[in-house]
Amino acid sequence: MVERVASSEVANRLNEWYDTIKRQDIKKAAILKHDLQKTMDDMEEDQNVLLYYNLIDSRYKLLLEQYDESGTILESLKDQTERADTDNLLQYYYYFFSGLYEFNMNNFTHAIRLYHKAENHLTTIPDEIEHAEFHFQLAVAYQSIDQNFFSINHAEKALDIYLKQENYVSRIALTQMIIAANKLDLNQYLAAEKLYKKAILIAVDSNQTFIELLGYYNLGLCYEVQEKLELARDCFEKALDFDFPQENKKETYLRIKYMLGRVLFKMGFLQEGVKWFEDAVQLANETNDKIYQVKLEIIHAVYFDQKELSIDEGLKVLKEQSLWHDVEDLAFNAARFYKKEGFYQLASKYYEEGLNAQQKIPSLYEEVGSA
Repeated sequence: MVERVASSEVANRLNEWYDTIKRQDIKKAAILKHDLQKTMDDMEEDQNVLLYYNLIDSRYKLLLEQYDESGTILESLKDQTERADTDNLLQYYYYFFSGLYEFNMNNFTHAIRLYHKAENHLTTIPDEIEHAEFHFQLAVAYQSIDQNFFSINHAEKALDIYLKQENYVSRIALTQMIIAANKLDLNQYLAAEKLYKKAILIAVDSNQTFIELLGYYNLGLCYEVQEKLELARDCFEKALDFDFPQENKKETYLRIKYMLGRVLFKMGFLQEGVKWFEDAVQLANETNDKIYQVKLEIIHAVYFDQKELSIDEGLKVLKEQSLWHDVEDLAFNAARFYKKEGFYQLASKYYEEGLNAQQKIPSLYEEVGSA
């Protein structure tokens, strides 16, 4: 007869697995999952630990950018976790991970509402690192809807906790990047650049390859906003030079290749940009990323087809999703291109589109409190 493994021992291993996921150590997280799968078969019956495993697995899928699989797991656990007698910790994880999932689906306001539901259970959790993780993710979400001061406040709370801990270097660097993104939104370009470079140095010193890659990507975005296109190009190319398995981070590589192609188009290097544009299209199709499919169609319509109707149809799709940041960004991008080409009527039209989108962004925060 096979001796059963105590559920408490499995719970401790699950804590270790989740800790590894939070530190974005994909290689170690994969090893721990493999070991856990074998252990779960021999575990004594415990529905709470089984639920905990499935919740952490949904978070693991998010780390690997396997969003559909994560969403499927969370949906299957909805009834069980929302029961009144479910443990506070498990309810916290359910709402928190559901928020992460919705954020990755570009449903930013819904994500924040779920985070606030999770916060109702956070007070019962003594783990400081979990509090830091909560503040970190809320900072990311608030930055996405231009609530910059809320975002910075939560990011600084997270950073204060991470700095007191060991083995959270990656989170320290990522939190610096969130603060930098807010500085960029506030047009504090020099402060943003310094923070991104600081995050890159932290990643280099700790041999955190993927975090360094993200640092160069974000620094590239910072330069692109300022129209420092050669510097932006250099950063995106550096991000793509890292020896990191793309199959684990297809969404990340989609974003980098999209931006590199777009920057090359803006510089007038159309043939060079096409390679990265086509790579991005392939990744958008592989990941079924509808939003990036639309964004890529708009970019192609601006620089190659110059089809006003295609641009307008793409912007309409983004508006329907309340992705006002993307509408603003792409409309202004089209406006600058058409102004440079001497099509002043079209340039004026898309500048107005961008300004209208800009005015819509504050309404996203109002949506957070409306439910």
